[in-house]
Amino acid sequence: MTTVQNWHSGIAQIKESKIIGLYLGWVVPEDGQWQPLMRLAKSDRGYEASHTVAYQRLAHKYRGMAEMVSLPTVDGQEIAYTIPDIFSVRMPRLRPDTERRCKFLGLDYPNIDRLAFIAITGGNINGDSYDICPIIEPNSYSQYQFYCVLQEVNSDIKSNLAAYSKLQYDIASNGRVVVKVASDELGLLPPYFSLLGNDITEIEIINVSDDPYLGNKILVAVISKVDLYANQCFELATGKVIV
Repeated sequence: MTTVQNWHSGIAQIKESKIIGLYLGWVVPEDGQWQPLMRLAKSDRGYEASHTVAYQRLAHKYRGMAEMVSLPTVDGQEIAYTIPDIFSVRMPRLRPDTERRCKFLGLDYPNIDRLAFIAITGGNINGDSYDICPIIEPNSYSQYQFYCVLQEVNSDIKSNLAAYSKLQYDIASNGRVVVKVASDELGLLPPYFSLLGNDITEIEIINVSDDPYLGNKILVAVISKVDLYANQCFELATGKVIV
């Protein structure tokens, strides 16, 4: 078990995070490993969308993936003129529940940073099992600082967080990062953190929801000095798409 940092509550606003794009990912059923399928990155001309080599491999094996995570082609060249549907369907809409979520996340409303919203929340929707991993730049200390919402939060532990002084984490047998307080499991980091494992250096609680509508939500900052995107699973397939 790794102890990573003292935590302190009451931080209402997240720090500026340099999100320059997103990866769409998926947990492979056979081995439970998270794999990136498509990258959406900001560019001078808007966005560039690209499949990964992992997508090319998995789309041949899993029926339906190619249809859901596809990009239009012209003469065999992938091309699109809007943000691909697989990303846009996860974008926030202007409505009261979104405003409450933005307040919890420390994001502006109604001028929502849509990429930041789905990067932090994970972009999970009913109807598919894909999720979102942000593409971020290192900060001035050469650290990668992620913001995310814990998954599968233990409500009993959440209600007694003030009794604990340190956050810790373990790596589960399936590679998932389990956040703990003392010996008790608080929740899970999103699946893509399995690629960092023990290279996580800090986990800090940023906000804890007391809104019954939001449920058991805990916003955390996760810091690593290791470049997540250097992992070979992020290798892109040939051919980029301007969107």
